[in-house]
Amino acid sequence: MYHSIEGGAIAQNRQPPPGADQPYPNLADVPQAPPPAAPGAQAAIAARARANTPGVTPPSPGALAGLELPAAPPPLPNIPGLELTRPAAPPPAAAPAPPAPPPNGPPVALAFPPGSALLPAAALAPIRAIAAERVRAIAAAHAKASNAHILAGGFGSSFALALARAQRLGEALTAAGVPASAIKLVAQPSGSGGFVQLVY
Repeated sequence: MYHSIEGGAIAQNRQPPPGADQPYPNLADVPQAPPPAAPGAQAAIAARARANTPGVTPPSPGALAGLELPAAPPPLPNIPGLELTRPAAPPPAAAPAPPAPPPNGPPVALAFPPGSALLPAAALAPIRAIAAERVRAIAAAHAKASNAHILAGGFGSSFALALARAQRLGEALTAAGVPASAIKLVAQPSGSGGFVQLVY
């Protein structure tokens, strides 16, 4: 009502919507849906695409639109009073640090008879457990002996007794499956007994 009173272009009738003078569309003209692809067809197409284009491929001529990619970066411009330098290439990425070795295993104490290097039968079970637990560790066999123990066994020194005990521990580890290259013998001419420990 107010538009008719105002007059002008705003009072004119609205234009018809686009396509109002065209015939109503016929649904029979709609094309049928394409048949479904066979199972695995998409995977086969992707595999062929990866096989034909390994890595980074150059752009197609159509994408370049007649342009040529330069073989090297362009030279730096010569600007009086300004010295330009090309940025240096980033340094190579540092190799990741190797994982820290696990802590050493707890020492397993073993007892020897006074003045003897014979390993008691009760000590074989813990030695086998150490051998079964070892993966990449060194099996350290520590043996001790003091001067008070050498008279009963006929050893000339406490070090000789300690060394004989360490050798018995090493032989027991070898019999349990530990290679000789992974066994470390330690003889200490003081104290008594010995222990076996996994060292990483």
